[in-house]
Amino acid sequence: MAEETQALVLEILRRMQSDLAEVKGDVRDIKGQLIDIRTQLVTMQSDALRQERTAAALQVKVDRIETRLEFTDH
Repeated sequence: MAEETQALVLEILRRMQSDLAEVKGDVRDIKGQLIDIRTQLVTMQSDALRQERTAAALQVKVDRIETRLEFTDH
């Protein structure tokens, strides 16, 4: 009887060990995906900043043109 209990406990522990290994693999995959998402987010933020700088530079040029042509509203 004690051997059967011991064998059952051992079987349960092996299943738990297998499940834990699967969970570890899943967590590893999720971490990799999170890194990819963060990288994409940084890229998108950089693109947005670059577009804002370009828009600001264009606005400065338009303002200068308007001033030279006296199109400004005073």
